[in-house]
Amino acid sequence: MASENILSAAAVERERPRRRFWHLHFQRRITLWGLAFVLPSILFFIVFKFGPMIWAIELSFTSYDMVSKPAFVGLDNYRKLAADPVFGESLFNTLVYIAGSTVLITLVSLGLAMAINTRVPGARYCMMAMFLTNLMPIIAVCLVWRFLLHPFGLMTQLLAPFGVTRVDWLTDTSTAMPAIIAVTAWRFAPYFMVVFLAGLLAIPRDYYEAAEIDGATARHRFVHVTLPLLMPTIFFVVVISALLSARIFLMPYIMTGGGPGNATRVLSMLIYETGFSYLKMGEAAAISVVLFAIMLVFTMGQMRLFMRGERVHG
Repeated sequence: MASENILSAAAVERERPRRRFWHLHFQRRITLWGLAFVLPSILFFIVFKFGPMIWAIELSFTSYDMVSKPAFVGLDNYRKLAADPVFGESLFNTLVYIAGSTVLITLVSLGLAMAINTRVPGARYCMMAMFLTNLMPIIAVCLVWRFLLHPFGLMTQLLAPFGVTRVDWLTDTSTAMPAIIAVTAWRFAPYFMVVFLAGLLAIPRDYYEAAEIDGATARHRFVHVTLPLLMPTIFFVVVISALLSARIFLMPYIMTGGGPGNATRVLSMLIYETGFSYLKMGEAAAISVVLFAIMLVFTMGQMRLFMRGERVHG
């Protein structure tokens, strides 16, 4: 009898937490279920995203060669970067590359989306063909474009009717960076074209019909109807393409190796060379922190401009 009472008491103790959960208010239970579902993603971001980022910031204040223990050196790594001309050139190249790639990707992808949105026969097949470029491995893209941009390659041959006999696309300091920016736009513009096309299809046709009744030309409809309603999509494309451009590594590394001279050396290449070629992980971490700060300021600035525009148009 005593043992039966003990077993029943144990069963009651096991049931008590379950009953307490089901006795919670419905909204409270929904909240707990929601937290349970997003908890794995939160843990993933903490362990694999924010953890390495915080460790990199901590490492930037140390001297570490991947053999001995990190030694705290304060701001020495940042002082060395400020006095390093290669870092200055790489920083300038990175800013030029981000600005050029972002502007070109945005304009080209918007133009392609508007051309597809005209719904001419075969437009969908053209969109599919252009999007296939995103399926090619980035290494294959770089190798193909190195062949096309040879001084006597296909691109130079296409310019031959205009009297052009030789262009050192990738070995001239004045053409190397524009060539890489153009290849970047060729690679990523079709992807963002799909994003712009989704934004264009979401604009109600009634707005265009009302503008046509009021006598608005095609340019006026684009400026006063399309652009204001497409601003959230433009903001998304600008921010994402800028972040993609800031992290670019393989394209300049394979196509030019950072040359000629340091004309196409960007910060991501400098991080790799400083960390894994010269085993200066502290300085490499400091460069990555500078790159992170640049992109954080850029993104915050873009967000501020976008919110201000939303308040004006709202």
